[in-house]
Amino acid sequence: MNSLDSEVADTRALISYLAKSKNVILDAKGDPRVGIMGSSYGGANALLTASQDSRIDAVVADITWSDLQQGLFPQAVARSFESGPFKKVWAGTFFSAVTLQGAYLGECGAFAQRWCDAYENAVLQGRPSPSEKKLLESVSPIRFAPTISAPTLLSQGQADSLFPLSESYKLAKEIKKTSAGTELSMIWHADGHDGSNAQAPYLREQFLFWFQKHLLDREIDFPVFQFTRSNGSISLQDSTVIPKVFTSEKLPFETEPRQLPLVTPTAALIYPIGGVPSAISALPGIGSAGALASQLLSNLAGFSPAFLPGQSGFLESAPLKEPISVVGPSSIKVRITSTTNDATLFFSLVSKSPSGAINLPNGIVAPVKISNISNGSKDVVINLPATVLDASIGDLLAVGISSTDQGYETPKTSRFYSVSPLSPLTYETSIATAAQSSSANFLWPLGAFASVVIAAMFVRIRRPKILPTKESSTALVAVTNLGKTYKDGHRAVVDLSFEVQRGQVVGLLGPNGAGKTTALRMMMGLIFPTKGSIYLNGESVYPGSPALSNIGSFIEGPGFLPHLSGRENLRLYWQSIGRDNEQHLDQVVAITKLGTALDKKVRTYSQGMRQRLAIAQSMLGMPDLLVLDEPTNGLDPQQIAEMRQVLKNYASTGRTVVISSHLLAEIQQTCSHVVLMHRGELIAFGPMEDLLSKNRRSQSLEEIFLELIGDDLVIGQETQ
Repeated sequence: MNSLDSEVADTRALISYLAKSKNVILDAKGDPRVGIMGSSYGGANALLTASQDSRIDAVVADITWSDLQQGLFPQAVARSFESGPFKKVWAGTFFSAVTLQGAYLGECGAFAQRWCDAYENAVLQGRPSPSEKKLLESVSPIRFAPTISAPTLLSQGQADSLFPLSESYKLAKEIKKTSAGTELSMIWHADGHDGSNAQAPYLREQFLFWFQKHLLDREIDFPVFQFTRSNGSISLQDSTVIPKVFTSEKLPFETEPRQLPLVTPTAALIYPIGGVPSAISALPGIGSAGALASQLLSNLAGFSPAFLPGQSGFLESAPLKEPISVVGPSSIKVRITSTTNDATLFFSLVSKSPSGAINLPNGIVAPVKISNISNGSKDVVINLPATVLDASIGDLLAVGISSTDQGYETPKTSRFYSVSPLSPLTYETSIATAAQSSSANFLWPLGAFASVVIAAMFVRIRRPKILPTKESSTALVAVTNLGKTYKDGHRAVVDLSFEVQRGQVVGLLGPNGAGKTTALRMMMGLIFPTKGSIYLNGESVYPGSPALSNIGSFIEGPGFLPHLSGRENLRLYWQSIGRDNEQHLDQVVAITKLGTALDKKVRTYSQGMRQRLAIAQSMLGMPDLLVLDEPTNGLDPQQIAEMRQVLKNYASTGRTVVISSHLLAEIQQTCSHVVLMHRGELIAFGPMEDLLSKNRRSQSLEEIFLELIGDDLVIGQETQ
């Protein structure tokens, strides 16, 4: 287990052997220029050897432990000398990997007897004896931090429930404290004992840079801290998430911590006899996949195997009013009450979406074990897992608490717990920038950039010259001599002119092929007109026009994510369109009367409620112009009546609604004005009352429509 007199001594002998090689540069007699690198078991060997041998010139340690007692008996209570719960599943996996290689090796396999005895005692007692604590300490790099002087790169995986990020965090902090002159950098990547090797090429590149810098004296600007966010872009090749690397010139503990109040007064939990059933936060080799499965279950079914009903609780913040990025550990002071004189709990930092979906990063938890609880309760500070966690506006940050976890040794008897916050949540963050790749991957951004430039030139060539602002018109929408002729000679719109004022609900009517959809497309900047112009609030409308940011639209059927709530669908839509102005969600909800349905999953919505949510989506930001195509399609009479009132309410705010529909009776009851088109031309326009009063023979809009159109159903006009 990397004892100083065994594996470390062997590694030092290897360095002496290299000193005799003609192919190795010597810095002094018997002192080869050498770096040492290892992962997991090898990473601890690299650190321990560097602490004992000053001939080492550079160190890279990946996904390894700093404190082996903390790794196998993790304790999240600050300043506690008591060992935490035994990490039985990981310890058993680790031990059996050596002992089960062959029966002829005996029950201890390749382990020395003292390590075999220590494991047996841990299984039987659930805690290490004083002598076993000393044994674990003897192979813990953090004990030897003061003598690590070579430039050291600590690399740790976020998908690692065996040796989580806190291992490198604590060691880096100790090296900075006791050996301030040591050059130190740290990487928190997305891989680990539970994860894949997705970032292996990136890590090999960084390790190579580190050795080139310190063994070959290359001029390489190596960041102090790098970390990966796994919520980046999507690969176009295999649809996997592409991790995004960020860099900072400060380690997490070198930044000013921040605080967030928690509003939940108390979380109550029951612990069942024998700890069955047990929550599953992470298991060896599948921790990251298990966490992903847990999050998917939480999204789809509102259930997370890491937080079983009755056995778990949350201390939550209020909905966030600004995004929060946690990079590093967090902590909170709590009061733990138990019906017994001891407590074993599992704390974590999670984010909760408005729909209730729980995100527990990589399934990492902070185990707590407390003995000798007097008077039924004890106040302690809990060090939550070091993590990289992003929470959006509207999300909650929460301290998750579970009384069970399948990966750990837990009590045999049942009990009842309560946990109350005594302080705000204190968390660390990082002021970081996105890293630039140094690999050949730079070619595809250049190609993308060239494509964007070509597209921009194409749009610029086709875009009409910016027309002067129409100062003389008070109309919100002014359409003048608008025409659209396609290459095949079809004239979809011919000399269309009309004006729409604020506060109007305008119906755009006509038979199929009358040019309604083409007119709407030009009004929304989706296609260029062949002639004429469209102004919105005095600004010219064309593809890419700034005026388009003041238009909300709902064309054809709504598309929503069914497993999310209406509120979360609206939030994601608003983020995706890149608007930075006020969302006006409360005002939109009041107009559309979504009520409590806003926080229900969309899959539970009726067709009418889905249509209403789609209208609400188009109203976000309260644009001056709302363009709706068949908004009442598929609705029953009651739902149509409700939708009618929604549109009138919106127009009453001084904004304008343009509706395209075939339901003439509904248009008559909803709209204040009508635009009637046929064969691409305007045949009637004006207030609904005027249109009805001028046609005394017709009693309804439908009769007027048939009177004007008759049997002429020719679509569009041909160019002459």
